Amino acid sequence: MLQGEKIGHTMEKIERLTHDQTDYVRTTTVEQMQIQRAGQPLKMAIENVFLSLPDGSLKQFSTKVDQAGSVTRFTGQVARDGKTLSISTQGGSSQGVANDSIPWQPGYGGLHAVYRLFQEPPIEAGQKRSAMALVPTMNRMAKHSIQGQEKEAVSMLDGSMVTLLKTKYLTEIEGQPPLESTAWVDEVGEIVKMTSPVQNFEIYRCSKEFALSPNKAVSFDLALDTIVPVDRMPQRNRDELEELTYEVKLKSGDPAKIFASSSNQKVTAIDANTAKLRVWRIRPDTKLPAELPENDKPTDADLASSPLVQVEDPAVQELLRKAKFSGANATQQVMLLEKFVHDTIEEKNFSQGFLSAAEVAQGKTGDCTEHAVLLMALLRAKGFPARGALGLVYVDYGEKKGFAYHMWTEVWMGDRWLPLDATRGKGGIGVDYIKVTQTDLSGSGAFAAFLPVTQVIGQLEIEVAE
Repeated sequence: MLQGEKIGHTMEKIERLTHDQTDYVRTTTVEQMQIQRAGQPLKMAIENVFLSLPDGSLKQFSTKVDQAGSVTRFTGQVARDGKTLSISTQGGSSQGVANDSIPWQPGYGGLHAVYRLFQEPPIEAGQKRSAMALVPTMNRMAKHSIQGQEKEAVSMLDGSMVTLLKTKYLTEIEGQPPLESTAWVDEVGEIVKMTSPVQNFEIYRCSKEFALSPNKAVSFDLALDTIVPVDRMPQRNRDELEELTYEVKLKSGDPAKIFASSSNQKVTAIDANTAKLRVWRIRPDTKLPAELPENDKPTDADLASSPLVQVEDPAVQELLRKAKFSGANATQQVMLLEKFVHDTIEEKNFSQGFLSAAEVAQGKTGDCTEHAVLLMALLRAKGFPARGALGLVYVDYGEKKGFAYHMWTEVWMGDRWLPLDATRGKGGIGVDYIKVTQTDLSGSGAFAAFLPVTQVIGQLEIEVAE
């Protein structure tokens, strides 16, 4: 349920298996949902199959992520010595395979290890348990912790009240803000209801018939209804402002630990939930402000091809050949590519999930994420280190005004990360952008870069500082 409306279903299946005299547990989950973005439907489906030992130790897994027909597949295998998890990523229309690995330890788990925290034996009030286990889709190791609290009456879908044990469930991925949920469990430790602070997202255990029943038309719009209003926002000449300072506040969490201090902004803590965020308008030839934090240098991944940023893909290379650079210097080239991507993506729509650069180059359709990822690929193909930026941009849709969630691109130009936005194609960005984080979209853990943004949605208040 999202904002009280049914958007899909999830199924869990646990099987006990024996192979070569060894017992295993196979855990399968299937999630299907449809949400609305900017008035257009977006369908998503995720399938996980995890094979573990009965004690929760992971042996291998597979994940399939289908976002409106764009499919990404992950397969993982724990090494015999238990010290490495090798992961293969296959994504996009080119279906190229990339391999990487993450450090591992014997006893690290997957889905079954998390279920065991609740069920083996059933969690009780006052108890605390934790385990190290892989987060599906994100493909990152995390500490999963649960704490049994108190029994309470909980409302169910049909309006009835059921007495369940309330538990606090925390997922902590290194380098990312913690994800906190509340789960209510029955006497055998099975989750009956679960909520996340992100936009009142809820999961209920229910009959198979109701779970598979058609969703009603959803009124909540993930793009339009998450726009954050802002007080005292300049309404004229914003593109010409050299700097602007905001005060940002989170209902839960520390913005100084979530929002990035890099590229063209600096974040300073005010208190545990509030921070000052100063944004500058950066251009290739402007002097960098003395107060701006020192720029982090590009890495090899900012130039490399990946399953989502296929630099060598024929469709990407063909687009690069069509871009006209005759006589252009480096600065002019990156600006030309920003405008080229803006003009190349002919159909601006929100019905896609997250298309890879190769898929965008072929289909020439998408929203801000597609503009950003294609520009990343073309910049890298031209020899410029590039990465994605995730955050918010000020929009004015008449009745809807404020900061909308957005993705754009940053390119390394000598001594700075220069922000570009192919969605608008205006030759860089102004001070009406607020960055949460950045990502090179490399490897099997690329989707983990979106976690800080999920922590902000539905939690954020913004005002222009006086």
